[in-house]
Amino acid sequence: MSNFDTLTCFVISDGRRGIENQALGLAEAASALRSLEIVTQHIENGAAFKAASPTLQFAMKSKPSDYGLKGAPPQIAIGCGRQAIAPLLALKKHNPETFTIYVQDPRMDTDRFDLVIAPLHDNLTGPNVEVMIGSPNRVTKAEIAGRTLSFEKKLNELPMPRAAMLIGGTSKTHNLGKEEHKAHMSAAQDLISKGYSLLVTTSRRTPDWAIKDYEALISKTDKSWGYFGDGPNPYFAFIGGAEILLVTEDSTNMLTEAASTGKIVFTLPMQGKAGKFQSLYDSLAKRCNIRPYDGNLMAEAYEPLKETQRIAERLWAHYEAQTAVLN
Repeated sequence: MSNFDTLTCFVISDGRRGIENQALGLAEAASALRSLEIVTQHIENGAAFKAASPTLQFAMKSKPSDYGLKGAPPQIAIGCGRQAIAPLLALKKHNPETFTIYVQDPRMDTDRFDLVIAPLHDNLTGPNVEVMIGSPNRVTKAEIAGRTLSFEKKLNELPMPRAAMLIGGTSKTHNLGKEEHKAHMSAAQDLISKGYSLLVTTSRRTPDWAIKDYEALISKTDKSWGYFGDGPNPYFAFIGGAEILLVTEDSTNMLTEAASTGKIVFTLPMQGKAGKFQSLYDSLAKRCNIRPYDGNLMAEAYEPLKETQRIAERLWAHYEAQTAVLN
């Protein structure tokens, strides 16, 4: 097979946006380097089966068709999220030539996959393991520019400078407490007092009571735009249209996406112990000068974080090495 032949790549997840975007972002970055037909596959398991361990799932259902995977076996399959593990194992069993890639820590022997892409803060090692700061994402200059232009009319109604606040919520490791939310609202008021137009977006994990406070703030501020889940999502336009970005520290995805822009980024506190995420915060502080928001808007410039593109190059290196062995 020549370097100009188009390969097929399955992107496998349970369909949740934050999970799928990691696998899809890696696939898109890989396709920018070599022709790749990307086919998204969503796994829909019942509650009881979903709760079972991936090993048990695979023992009960070992065929790709058991998971609704459609089409001929792909040359490459990228999965992310717990529900993608058993389908990857099934693909490998029935077509050993499929190059399987798992994004995140699979919490099992990494040799079950051809390649594992893990965040640096998970401390995972192995000959078939590549580590990166944060997680893969879909942020590219072209993506941001295109999305920003699609919301150009609305953005132009908000004078520069602009600040974007990317708000997460409750996760396995973090929680949005009342005190932390109060600090976030204080930061928003501080930015407004400094003359910034405010762009605020929340996530599906943001508590309703917090969203109501942001809605009230936006309604009282002429130079503001809030997105709370209704209509076309301006997330990338917010990233592209703002000079500074404030991101809650619960989201690896949003932090690394913000750092991919090369813009000034601050973190907003969340309730809970940092744990292994402290390694992520330290890496972003060292590499991208990201620090907690304290009202001081000055920060040293840095080169945009391009971890997804770097890992895509490593993906092809591993793929070519294995292909050479098989041939």
